[in-house]
Amino acid sequence: MSQGLSLRVNPLFLLIFIVFSLAGMFQEVLIAFIIVLLHEFVHLLVAGKAGYRVNQIELFPFGGVAEYRGLMEMEPWQEVKVALAGPLFNFTLVAIFYMLIFSGIYPETELISLVMKYNLLIGGFNLIPALPLDGGRVLRALLVSKWGFQKGTLVSVRIAKMMSLSGGIAGVIGLLLNLSNIWFLFISFFVYGAAVKEEKQILYRLLSYLTHREEVVKALKIKLVFAQVVQGELPLKEVIYDINPVKFNLFYVLDVDSNLAGVVTELRLLSSFFEMKDGDVKVIDLI
Repeated sequence: MSQGLSLRVNPLFLLIFIVFSLAGMFQEVLIAFIIVLLHEFVHLLVAGKAGYRVNQIELFPFGGVAEYRGLMEMEPWQEVKVALAGPLFNFTLVAIFYMLIFSGIYPETELISLVMKYNLLIGGFNLIPALPLDGGRVLRALLVSKWGFQKGTLVSVRIAKMMSLSGGIAGVIGLLLNLSNIWFLFISFFVYGAAVKEEKQILYRLLSYLTHREEVVKALKIKLVFAQVVQGELPLKEVIYDINPVKFNLFYVLDVDSNLAGVVTELRLLSSFFEMKDGDVKVIDLI
């Protein structure tokens, strides 16, 4: 595809496509595929307007996961806009079809009913606050803007794990009671695996972002301040996790007696971290 964008269909999606087709539900699964594809391309368009490009989109039965060039996670409000664009598109389509049917302009056919049904399902499911679903990305963005990247991501990852484990347990019980099918379990396993992947990438994404953070902060004319109190004995490699990406960070450093030893700006912290090549240097050594 153009601009180096590749489209990958997850094997789970292919499996569902084949199974549903053999069961005589080819039309339904084709509609779901098209809706998921449109859902993801709406994300792509909104991300593109925000200055982000996508390397790859992987499609799943309930939506997709995009790999962006750049770190949208460090711009929480951009991530919120991009994440909500997909479900909003789905709900807008439903509203349009509903108005056409209600006004008598267009009759309610089986095809239109299926399109409305799957837009509601895909849009609603993606609002569940569990990474990597759109609702999970919104939750992570809100937490990052409040607590910083590490804590915000870790909390959202824990929530995703708990929800996927709860979903897995509910899925097993549902299977035993004949109330649900195996796909519910597959989706729960996927969400858990994706949450683990997000957790493993925290350090990589943070360091990638921090290499450009200094230039961004220097270019700001007006800075909102995020002040934190840290023990001077903490190493730099631990403190950088607490940098809030949407504000200018000040660190009030305490000595061993819990007295104020001085104040360190995030620029000083970052330049020292990268210049010294030693994350074990203590914060109080920068005073």
